[in-house]
Amino acid sequence: MSTDHFADPNYEGDQPRKIYESTREQRTELRFNFWSKSPNSVFLVLLSIFEAIVVIALEAAIFAKFYHTEFSQSNLGLGIPVYLMIFIFSQVFQVFLAWDAVRMQNTIQVIAFLLFNICCFIYAVFQFKQIADALDSGDKSLATLASSLTFLINRLLIVIAVITGVCQLIYFYIGARLYQEFGWKIYKKIGADPEVRNMYRYYQIFLTILKIDFFFFLGYSIQYLVLVLRPGDYEFPLTIVALPLTCLFLLLAVYSIKHESKWLIAFFFIGMCAGIAYFIFKLYRIYDPTQAYKYRFVNEFLTFFASVSLALVVLTIANAAMCCSNFGKGLKPHLITHHRRSSMPRHLSERTLSLD
Repeated sequence: MSTDHFADPNYEGDQPRKIYESTREQRTELRFNFWSKSPNSVFLVLLSIFEAIVVIALEAAIFAKFYHTEFSQSNLGLGIPVYLMIFIFSQVFQVFLAWDAVRMQNTIQVIAFLLFNICCFIYAVFQFKQIADALDSGDKSLATLASSLTFLINRLLIVIAVITGVCQLIYFYIGARLYQEFGWKIYKKIGADPEVRNMYRYYQIFLTILKIDFFFFLGYSIQYLVLVLRPGDYEFPLTIVALPLTCLFLLLAVYSIKHESKWLIAFFFIGMCAGIAYFIFKLYRIYDPTQAYKYRFVNEFLTFFASVSLALVVLTIANAAMCCSNFGKGLKPHLITHHRRSSMPRHLSERTLSLD
């Protein structure tokens, strides 16, 4: 060490700042290198953004045309604006899935993204029947309006179905390339130990299911709030409060698995069991003869979202149990320390002492 360092009073104070700035620059460089060296990741995110922009614009046009008519005020038409909004939100959520999958290099989430877009394509096709039924009011005075709306909306729906279907075909190709690319990167990150790689796969599945949980619970809650409940109902404020609490609960689940906290995961299991009881009760209420009038025109989609949410809660518990059984087997160091080590500046790594 040079004697100038002892004479310079700012030497020791400058070191943490220099290390911090170098670490920040290295993190930026790592992010840039990842995107520049992974064109398939860029294509996936950009294509999902393109699909979302087109679909949202067309769905918004359908919403505007349908909402300001008499058909949205009664019978099956009551739920159409809500379903359109949920489908619009699904496009935003799909972009998040794509971006998060390539950011985390999560092969399981790439597969989930493909399956989610297939569901969007199926719903885009189903919209033809759904809106046709809503426009079939039987009122002869509205026949001309129904005919003109059908002519316009069907053409917009055709474009939505074509865009979604073509994008899905491209997603299959990009997804296959990313599966191979991410598989190699995970191999370099985790190593060749098959047991550790299986544990990491369960962890990826767990993260993916939690994100899908959020979408379907939010979709169910929006329908329940808008189409079933009234502001004076005691469940109305409870359902609103439950939305942010659910987000915090899911984040807690990720923390408990990542840090292998047994008491936090036990709390998570209790909450999931309460979720099973909640959705079973809601499914019973939908078909309870004394409550049938509340769900007369919305029971099909509420049943679908409640059933899928119930199935996802069960899958979440099963996968969380698998992750919990892997506590103490060597996965935690890979999840906790990988980001810190990967962000260490290369030019400083030989000059500092690591205490990990």
